[in-house]
Amino acid sequence: MRNNIFTHIVILTTIIALVMFSGCTQNNEENNKDMQTPTPDFTADLTPDSNPTGTMASDDGEFIYRNATVENIQILILESFPVQINVVAKGYLPDGCTKIDQTIKNREGNTFLVTITTKRPVDAMCTMAIVPFEEVISLDVYGLEAGDYEVNVNGIMDSFTLEMDNSLPD
Repeated sequence: MRNNIFTHIVILTTIIALVMFSGCTQNNEENNKDMQTPTPDFTADLTPDSNPTGTMASDDGEFIYRNATVENIQILILESFPVQINVVAKGYLPDGCTKIDQTIKNREGNTFLVTITTKRPVDAMCTMAIVPFEEVISLDVYGLEAGDYEVNVNGIMDSFTLEMDNSLPD
């Protein structure tokens, strides 16, 4: 019985040590040329469909910038006058080092274009698990005329209707 417990402790300790040291490697390009893990390509999924604003991934030497992956959006029309509108964007980040960088809002006619960008340190060792995010974005709708409006957040579309002009009477 004691031998069995001792054996299990030794095996568990060995496994823990192997897991801990598996990330420790020597950065020797000559000897490890064939064994190096390729750097993830953060521009691979930036196609015209998923990248409506034309912002491509870029590298300033310190960070890699790209568009966030947005899976869905929800438009919230707040009960007030003038009406206020928020967009809730839900998506995910590709790893534990990538963070939301900024949210850029523009309006072209009756279409609101929202771009959520991310940044990731260039040489960071990161967990390779996706990280969900939720961003609440307020749209500047004061003064808009009654009508139908579209919202595009990183390629995900939805729409809303203003039943009346959205401004206070003079």
